[in-house]
Amino acid sequence: MFTRNHEGKLHISQQIFKKYDLGNIAFFDIETTGFNRTCDIIMLISIGYFKDYENFIIKQYYAEYIEDEENVLKAFKEEIAKFDSWCSYNGIAFDEDFIIKRMERNNIEFVPPSKHVDLYRLIKPYHKQFGLERCNLKTIERFLGIDREDRIDGGLSVQLYKQYLYTNNDDIRDTIMLHNYEDVLNLPLLFNLIYRIGTDPNIKKEPGITPNQLKYLNILLKKNNIEIESDIKSISKKAASRAIDSILKGNVDNKKIDFIIKDTY
Repeated sequence: MFTRNHEGKLHISQQIFKKYDLGNIAFFDIETTGFNRTCDIIMLISIGYFKDYENFIIKQYYAEYIEDEENVLKAFKEEIAKFDSWCSYNGIAFDEDFIIKRMERNNIEFVPPSKHVDLYRLIKPYHKQFGLERCNLKTIERFLGIDREDRIDGGLSVQLYKQYLYTNNDDIRDTIMLHNYEDVLNLPLLFNLIYRIGTDPNIKKEPGITPNQLKYLNILLKKNNIEIESDIKSISKKAASRAIDSILKGNVDNKKIDFIIKDTY
């Protein structure tokens, strides 16, 4: 396993820093070899946190070999155990479940932090009001005027990692690590937008589930013996429509319905 530590200044207003308790949050992101939680591995995890108000630390754990995943996970487990809250971008739908599954596959006991702050879920219901067609991380970063040195995406990192396993080329490794590093580095800066959403009365959330949808969805869940973790009273109208449509088409798998709800905002 290859590790790399970074420490530098990250400028956040004191008002935002205190309001969202950023000093007690672990910011994280993963890179994987694919989407299959059973067969694919986590090649890289980065975790960042504030040492104090101005100084931000990022620790990166990179699997130089497939077999290194266990060490990557153990290092991350040790670091994340210091926090009760972790923060990601779309991590509830992907990163969290992937980490938990890979911990299980490597026989590592793991209890995630009790609170997951998913910035994607906090921004997604409002992004179109900012004139944005997409709500991926780089789109939000550009909207906030955040520049990146990194020029790849998660899909390309998968291909690069395959090349790395054959060549052990340090430049390839560093390219992947830079991408993941900047993903984590920029997460605290997105709280500038969260603050704007929370304080500007002109910014309105997309419509929530309607009373008729709530009643019908409850009937379908009960009729098909579907038990889900999501609180359906607080989901969006769009998420409710997708869940209802999926059940009517014969999908009665608890986890799949829950994923549809969690992945729709």
